[in-house]
Amino acid sequence: MRYRFPKSRRIRHSSQFTVILRRGVCVADGVLVLFAVKSEPRSPSRLGVTIPKRTGNAVARNHWKRLIRESFRTQQDRVPEGMNLVVRPKKGAAADWRKIQKSIPYLTRKAARRLG
Repeated sequence: MRYRFPKSRRIRHSSQFTVILRRGVCVADGVLVLFAVKSEPRSPSRLGVTIPKRTGNAVARNHWKRLIRESFRTQQDRVPEGMNLVVRPKKGAAADWRKIQKSIPYLTRKAARRLG
């Protein structure tokens, strides 16, 4: 199956990030912190990524972004529908592809349960 990550699946405006970060449910594991709010029930989930500057230099931050986006893109079928998500790395975590691959579906399911 071929997955894409079009603009319609991204959170792109700062106002949308602000709403999700302030009103959303926060769940975390050892690698990522995920904020989630409900959106339209049957709409595909959308993703936004924030990487704080304390994470490292620009190369390290872009590496995190690529890993998170790619993990979301390849696992869209394992992410519950109808959610807007903002993901950031946990302080001090290493950018490990396998851990991120496991974190995204786990955290989205956990957030979906908390949202009801």
